[in-house]
Amino acid sequence: MNDFLYKVNDIEYPVHITYKRIKNIHYRFRDGAFYVSCNRLVSKKTIKDGIEKYGPGLIKRVERLNINPQGEDFIYFYGVKVNLEESGEIPFSDGSKIVYKNKEDLEKKLKKHFLDYVTKLTNYYTSLMKLPTYKVRIRDMKSRYGSNSKQTKTIRYSTVLMHYSHDIIESVVVHEVSHIVVYDHSKAFWNVVYKYCPNYDVCRKKLIRGEFS
Repeated sequence: MNDFLYKVNDIEYPVHITYKRIKNIHYRFRDGAFYVSCNRLVSKKTIKDGIEKYGPGLIKRVERLNINPQGEDFIYFYGVKVNLEESGEIPFSDGSKIVYKNKEDLEKKLKKHFLDYVTKLTNYYTSLMKLPTYKVRIRDMKSRYGSNSKQTKTIRYSTVLMHYSHDIIESVVVHEVSHIVVYDHSKAFWNVVYKYCPNYDVCRKKLIRGEFS
């Protein structure tokens, strides 16, 4: 791993490079630093050019993911602001509800509800597109809303998505499932995305603005 500093918008950030046997260059930003994965033939200039191009957007994405969608007495869940008590319940339009004893119990049940929801959505779209079934996981991710691993056949979603409306969550699901069809972000990939989510642009703008509803 080779490290150096690079300035973006007059601020110097550490850049950590990991060499792997891969074709593409992958840029990540987390905990105030850039992490780059690439093969050994990629020059430092190429890496710097990539950070210059993608760096500001990656930083902004992390800042958006750090928007706090909950407080001591409220939480946004599926785009709806819910007032919280020390214990209580959160009802849903289908008649179901989450009953919680305390804040810790609530957090655990919210994550389980969200995991069940995105699993059903993911299975729906893989079936609709006639694709193999993928495992679905959720995790706290600071730099992205979802990821797709063809190697492990696993799609992961950021837990921050649970605070957004159903249509926004669905747009991210379509995005990740579409990567099973086309792994890169080529025109063919976006054709798949817009076929199954025509309002993707609207949802994406709300997502990056931190508009939960």
